[in-house]
Amino acid sequence: MTSIAFLLCLTLTASWSYGKERLIIRVGESFPNYYQDENGDWQGVDVELARALVVRAGFEYEFRSIPWSRALVMAKEGQIDILANANITAERSEYLYWIGPERYTQLNLVVRKELLDMPINSLDDLVTQCKKNRGLFGYQRNVKYTPEFHRRLETDPEFAACLESVVQPLNDDKVLHQRLLGYFDEPFDIVLERKRDPQYALVVHPFVLLKEPVFIGVSKKGVNVDSLIKLFEAYESLLLDGTLEKIRSQWMQEG
Repeated sequence: MTSIAFLLCLTLTASWSYGKERLIIRVGESFPNYYQDENGDWQGVDVELARALVVRAGFEYEFRSIPWSRALVMAKEGQIDILANANITAERSEYLYWIGPERYTQLNLVVRKELLDMPINSLDDLVTQCKKNRGLFGYQRNVKYTPEFHRRLETDPEFAACLESVVQPLNDDKVLHQRLLGYFDEPFDIVLERKRDPQYALVVHPFVLLKEPVFIGVSKKGVNVDSLIKLFEAYESLLLDGTLEKIRSQWMQEG
C-alpha cells in the first residue's frame, strides 16, 4: 500500500481517536546518530530528523535514552512513541507503523588517504587488492553485511583469507599503522571525525559494501490514528520542501 493510500485509510478512521500533545522519542548513546553535547542537549543525525518530523507535525517532544532491546519492548507496550533509525521486520511491523525512509544507512570501505584511489568496485576487487598490497581488510563478526559477503566468507577460502575479524575500537589503529588495508564503517563516523580533527588520516573510499533504508517506527499502541496522520503529513511536507535532504547532507559535509 502506498503512503497516500495508507494515509487515506487512516483519515477514514481518525474520527475515533484523540491526538497527543507530546511524543516520546527514543535515543541512545550511538555517535553520530545520538549524542549529548556539552550542555546535555541531544544532537545527532537521527535526533535532528526525528525532531524535525515531530515539530513539523505540531507536537512537543521528549528524548529518553533507552537501550535498543528495551526500547522495542516499550514501543510494543506503548510506553514510548517513536524509534528512529529502525529496520523494517515482520515482527516489528506487528506493533510499529513505518514512516520513511528516514535516511539510508551504508557501509563504505575506510582507508588511509594514500589508498583512496585503490581500484575496488566489488568483492572480487577486495581479493585482488589484498594480494597486490599484501594486506587484509577488517570486518566485525557481529555486524550484518550483505548476504553475498557472508556467503563468501563461509564458502570461499580465498575471500576469507583476505579478511580479519577486528573489534571496532581497534580498526582505526590497525589501518593507521598499516596493519590493515581498510575496514567497513558508516561514512558518518569518518566524516565527523575529520570535522573534529582535520589531520585525521582516514577517509571514506567510494566502494559501498551495503546501502539500505532505515525508517522511523511509530508505536501502534502509543500513537493513535489522529497523531499518526499528522506525522505522515509532516513527513511528506519535509520531503517535498527538501528539509530532510538538507539535514542528511549537512551531516555528510566535511569542514
